[in-house]
Amino acid sequence: MYYFTDQRPGESDILTAVKNGKLTITTFDGEVIFSQDAPPGGWTHELVVQVQPEGQRWGAEAYLDHQWIGSTEA
Repeated sequence: MYYFTDQRPGESDILTAVKNGKLTITTFDGEVIFSQDAPPGGWTHELVVQVQPEGQRWGAEAYLDHQWIGSTEA
């Protein structure tokens, strides 16, 4: 799965303000399938995309401290 958290030119940075928050991955129905505190230095796009919950085929939502940061495409 690929998380759409990357920042393109002209788009606002959504990760920096919440980079030290707990990462929570949910199904599109809101079921929590993964949760982890921030690593030292906080979350980056590269670290978030390394999180691949097992058995999840249909996509998911990613949040840092309840702030939506992106979705996946299976």
